[in-house]
Amino acid sequence: MKIPYSWIKEFVDIDIPAEEVAEKLNLVGVETTVSKFGKYIPNIVTVKVESVERHPEREKLFVCKVNDSYKTYQVITGADNVKVGDVVILAKIGANILGKEIKPTTFGSFLSEGMLLSLEELEVEEKSEGLFILDPDTPVGKDANDVLGLGKDDIFEIEITPNRGDVLSVRGVAREIAAAFKLKKKDYNPDVSIPTQTVNVNIQTDKVLRYKATVIKDVKVGKSPLSIRLKLIKSGLSVINNVVDITNYILIQEGQPLHAFDLDKLEGDITVRNAYEGEKIITLDGIERTLTSEDIVIADGKKAVAIAGVIGGENSKIDESTKNILLESAVFDPSSVRKTAKRLGILTDSSYRFERGVDVENCSLASDKASSLIISYANGNITAVNDLYIRKYQPKTVVLRPEFIEKILGETVETKEVENILNSLEIPAENQEDHLNVIIPSFRAYDLEREIDLVEEVARIKGYDSFNPDYPKISTLSFKKPTEYEFDTKIRQFFLDSGFTECLNYTFTSPQMYNALSLPVPEIHIQNYILKTQSVMRDTLVVSLLQNQIENLRFGKKDLALFEISSAFFKDHESINVAGLVSGKLVEGFKYTSKDKSFDTSKDWDFLNLKGVVENLLLFLGIDFDLSDENILPFLHPYESGNVIVNNHQVGYIGRIHPQLSLNLEIPKNTWVFELKLKYVPRQLEKESLKEGYLYTYYLNKKPVVFNELPKFPPVKRDLAFVVDVDTKVGFLLKDLKSASTIIKNVKLFDVYFISDDKKSVAVSVEFLNPDKSLSDEEVNVEVEEILNKLKLKYPDIELRK
Repeated sequence: MKIPYSWIKEFVDIDIPAEEVAEKLNLVGVETTVSKFGKYIPNIVTVKVESVERHPEREKLFVCKVNDSYKTYQVITGADNVKVGDVVILAKIGANILGKEIKPTTFGSFLSEGMLLSLEELEVEEKSEGLFILDPDTPVGKDANDVLGLGKDDIFEIEITPNRGDVLSVRGVAREIAAAFKLKKKDYNPDVSIPTQTVNVNIQTDKVLRYKATVIKDVKVGKSPLSIRLKLIKSGLSVINNVVDITNYILIQEGQPLHAFDLDKLEGDITVRNAYEGEKIITLDGIERTLTSEDIVIADGKKAVAIAGVIGGENSKIDESTKNILLESAVFDPSSVRKTAKRLGILTDSSYRFERGVDVENCSLASDKASSLIISYANGNITAVNDLYIRKYQPKTVVLRPEFIEKILGETVETKEVENILNSLEIPAENQEDHLNVIIPSFRAYDLEREIDLVEEVARIKGYDSFNPDYPKISTLSFKKPTEYEFDTKIRQFFLDSGFTECLNYTFTSPQMYNALSLPVPEIHIQNYILKTQSVMRDTLVVSLLQNQIENLRFGKKDLALFEISSAFFKDHESINVAGLVSGKLVEGFKYTSKDKSFDTSKDWDFLNLKGVVENLLLFLGIDFDLSDENILPFLHPYESGNVIVNNHQVGYIGRIHPQLSLNLEIPKNTWVFELKLKYVPRQLEKESLKEGYLYTYYLNKKPVVFNELPKFPPVKRDLAFVVDVDTKVGFLLKDLKSASTIIKNVKLFDVYFISDDKKSVAVSVEFLNPDKSLSDEEVNVEVEEILNKLKLKYPDIELRK
């Protein structure tokens, strides 16, 4: 937002250099820069047009005679808005305009002794239509730089945070300056007579806080006075006509958006309502917009004539033929305006202010100020008014305690000083012995809610640099880190120590990737997505890691070991998961070849390597697990993948990407992935977060580590080969074998041999150990016999291979 310093001075008595004011505004939290309006251009003067004739030899040109009270000049121009009696700006011979020196120039047989200027040629407007016409009473022969303030007037450019809509006006900035410099603020009240006649306005939505309609008749649409036009131009706005310029003038001065409708173009009473689904309106920018039922419109009896708080309609705009107007001053719900403006892709000065909150109490006064100006400069008269204050502002009182201020700021601030600071910001504060009762004014209703907010106001106006620096007081007592933090840290550090690289991905992804993986598209869709590739909330992390791999391949990176710890989203809960992807080389070694020997130190990732990583993680966490080959996910290789089972619950999976999918995604065929569920996060906080099937639950309930003394007696080893059905799960068999005897210390698989189509041999090395005595062969033989009998209860056809 740009504001001329000279305009601010109309509301506060100040004579301090603009640079110092900008510096002070920055210190009190209003980001401000200062620059000059335009640049000084030598040899430009105000002149009066004495005659205008069409160029007899050039159809599109005009021959003008202009006078600066000392001399008459002949000037050729292509501008068709110049008339006899106009006061305009002449660039005399020798002036430099847009980098070119003005010289005597012949157009046909006519000599041009200068150039008549537009704002575009003065470099204060991007695009101008015609010459810039000054007021008729502007003295001629004056330096145009002085008349316009070129290179002299200071312009503040202000950026605000979204909660400070109260600063989006001349009066708002003046209020901040007056408080910062302890100066007196000025204001004025318009002298407007309010008629008793009303205008019918129907409010059919709860998104309107206040709506004031004023009918002004017999207006004369024309050019605004130079004082108003210059203020708007210096504020970065275009000038249009006196009625529209006045609404923009009040917008900048008061922060209250206004809109003027051509009353004769309205068909029936004004109605503020929700748009009809699919309703269309051509807006002032000439674009046809399609609305939804969530949008709010201003309508007459037959059509929508404006999008509330955003932009007006082409069908009711003010033009040169306008005689009667309806002036709207309203306050609309900020969130409703924001949603409509964002969906339609429109950002206007009005929507920018409505989104940040407009002062509902100033709505009527701003309208009266605009009406007064229209009466003065457009010769209109007010015939009807209707001010509908639907949601009346109820001031909130916040208690501000001196001890709380001291606690936050670290220093005592005198109560009287606090009271003065708040009152200087027009925030009423009353001293009540041990505290202040602070009444939140309507213009700060959107950002001042709590005691801490008021402390911030005191601190920024008093000056953060006025407080003595001090070290924060931190307890030296030791504290225990949360178990969840330790759990996450352990897992993250494990993978980093294992040579993996951590990825940080968006939690939204593409439905196309799910289709490629033959997985159902997640239930949670993003309504206002920016990209189609980021339109659903993922329910598995592997989709993101595959996209990471594809992106890395674009840069020639094939050897990958990636992991991510993040959220997967479901309808009623979230799941914190850890997932990983590996491909290419596990060890990037080298080949060695000589006459005597040759070897290769390189090693590729495979199933056993990745399984070893997952196994080591679970052992590190103190969790026992099994692998199952049932219900393998469709995007995994059916024979080189498995589900991770803990306590009879699936907690994840590990495996190779299906060869067909590798081909479709154009990724290496030896790509391996895993994903483990870590923590359950319910949508409702009152629900239990410890749930079966999540590693954190098992981590909390893990058995303590028990250390045993070294065995005093030697173990006995036996190699046993069991003949079982071909579909027997070897992993389950080994687990059952180990639990079949109390003296089995270790079981190690070393061979699986398929004897026939329906039988296979599973050979294991079994280590027997009795901690109390040495075992004889006879005792081991008896134990093996008992083990076989126990196994037959579950595997009836099991036999020992001879």
